[in-house]
Amino acid sequence: MKLLRVWVVSCALLLIGTVPLATAGIRIDSPRVRVTVKPGSYASGEIKVDNTGQQEIPVKVYLEDWAYSQADGSKNFMPKGTASLSCANWVTFYPADFKLAPGASGVVHYTVNVPPDALGGHFAVMFFETEGGEIEEAQEDGSSAFVKVLNRVGALFYAEAEGTVVKTAEINALDINLHLNDLIVVAAFVNKGNTDITASGTFDVLDDSGFVYARGSFDEVYTFPQDKAELRSRVSSVSLKTGRYDLLITLDFQHGGSLVQEASFSVGPQGNISEVTLKD
Repeated sequence: MKLLRVWVVSCALLLIGTVPLATAGIRIDSPRVRVTVKPGSYASGEIKVDNTGQQEIPVKVYLEDWAYSQADGSKNFMPKGTASLSCANWVTFYPADFKLAPGASGVVHYTVNVPPDALGGHFAVMFFETEGGEIEEAQEDGSSAFVKVLNRVGALFYAEAEGTVVKTAEINALDINLHLNDLIVVAAFVNKGNTDITASGTFDVLDDSGFVYARGSFDEVYTFPQDKAELRSRVSSVSLKTGRYDLLITLDFQHGGSLVQEASFSVGPQGNISEVTLKD
């Protein structure tokens, strides 16, 4: 019987929008590291690593780059130093390899050195990887493959050059529709700054007197500089008479910042929406 051995990485950072603290056998206390440092200076810290299993485990620590693949927070990972906004080469750490006894903890020390010419936000991920055992799988040709699982959990690094950060965004398109008394609002969001923006918020539909006819909320969107995202909301049981209305969108950014966008639209006798206009 032929035997094959395959290595598979189980990555605990693939969950949408969140970074779990643990994967099988290993846990960290800092899934996100955000530092704001003057260009030419540095910031230091540490990440605690726990062995949650019943056996001694080897731990390997290394850096990669990452970026959002979707506005819902899904992520892509890539080799260190290949992304345009990478800060992986700014980060030094120790130790890179160590072992943890069952129930034991260790500490990885890191330093983020921000170059003198750095601008805005830069990003990296520090992975903590350990072996997860082997799984035997039968193949179609009758052979067996032993799949060796590598479990890893990551800490996302966000490094901003103090005094150079521009955190701004805009809504450059808006679509409003009524469908079976459901009001559907879709806004095109663009990160126009030089750092990451995670945004969420609400909208209100008002008439000329200020009476609120509808109110809805948008789910969080996750963006890097120049990323685009779709803000979408659907509100049920909305009744709008023929006339002109204002729409007020209010977005809050994590870690500071906001965006307020006004718009107007008309509702016709048959409930059709037209003349959707973004206001300056």
